[in-house]
Amino acid sequence: MPETKTVATLGAAFSANRGAASMLQAVIDNLPEHLGPCRFAVLTTFPADDRAEPTDPSVTIVSARPVELAALLWPLALLAGGLRVLRLPWRWLCVPAALRELRDAAVVVDVAGISFADGRGVPIVVYNALMTSLPLLLGRPTVKASQALGPFRSPVNRTLARAVLPRLRAVCARGDATERHLADLGLRNVEPAADLAFTMRPGAPTIRSRRAVGLAPSAVVHGYCRKVGIDYVGLLAEVAERLGKEEGVEVVVFPHSSRRRVTGGRMDDRPVTRAVHEAAPSTTLVDDPLGPVELRSLIAGCDLLVTSRFHAMISALATVTPVLVVGWSHKYDEVLAEMHLDGCAIDWRSTTADDLYDRAVDLLRRRDEVRATIRTALPAVEARSRRNYEVISACT
Repeated sequence: MPETKTVATLGAAFSANRGAASMLQAVIDNLPEHLGPCRFAVLTTFPADDRAEPTDPSVTIVSARPVELAALLWPLALLAGGLRVLRLPWRWLCVPAALRELRDAAVVVDVAGISFADGRGVPIVVYNALMTSLPLLLGRPTVKASQALGPFRSPVNRTLARAVLPRLRAVCARGDATERHLADLGLRNVEPAADLAFTMRPGAPTIRSRRAVGLAPSAVVHGYCRKVGIDYVGLLAEVAERLGKEEGVEVVVFPHSSRRRVTGGRMDDRPVTRAVHEAAPSTTLVDDPLGPVELRSLIAGCDLLVTSRFHAMISALATVTPVLVVGWSHKYDEVLAEMHLDGCAIDWRSTTADDLYDRAVDLLRRRDEVRATIRTALPAVEARSRRNYEVISACT
């Protein structure tokens, strides 16, 4: 019988950010086809919440909260790394479970959706550097699975990216913009690959009794809008009400990122989702913290998805569902461009209710044409998504 390999993952949890969960689930679904039998050690910032989620028997949840990473795991890994370089005994320092799992992993997969990007704040960039360098200090082969990276104009971000990224076995770039940003750093370990979540195994689509528009707001975009006085909730609510009254569709409002307890943070869309429903009471509210497969099934049952969450967009594309994005990063545009859907993303700074409504109606009325466009482009994108697993297996 083939030996079971340990695969450690970083940068994603099963709870909270369900987009990250969909990438994580895709790895669990697909990597054994390339590596043989696997057990997965999922290093997570939400260990208690993740243990409450239904997971595959091959998965072990391991605590790697930010405070543990900074105060315990990274200092021990740094000391172990120093001893390893000096060819002195070092494995005994890997006392915490997270370090033991990394030490024994055949390969480490970083499945962060976006990292080392300007504009996200110094604390997040420092966290990216600490997290991704942790297995490097222990000498483990590490791959950044397909994600958005850069730009690298900020001195702190550029310095940390140059210190960490060249030492990875491979950096899988999700789209042309990310490739250009990485080329600016002069990296030689870049592999183009589409988003992992395209290969997550789907469930059956949710059947609705009439035409439906899914609406998945984002706590992140809500926060950006609030800082500059844009009424994000009011904008989405106005569009939802008009779609219901003028187009006769059911508008289903749901959170794409949520935890079992409401926190109101960047990874919890339930407060903003509830606010949109309260402002647009004709909508249908789905308030449960659904998992990635359930969310994809819900999206697959819609005629159109309007969202600000990246992996809600990915689920729409993977299920051949027309999508309209109110976004904040190049990461949306580069994926939509691959699907020949330029113009389906609007920057949150410039959108209006009238513009958003008009675009939504246009996509609804052209949904068969849009679906045909997605269906034509999807096989090539799925093949590029599977490239992740080829790269990972080549690094073991």
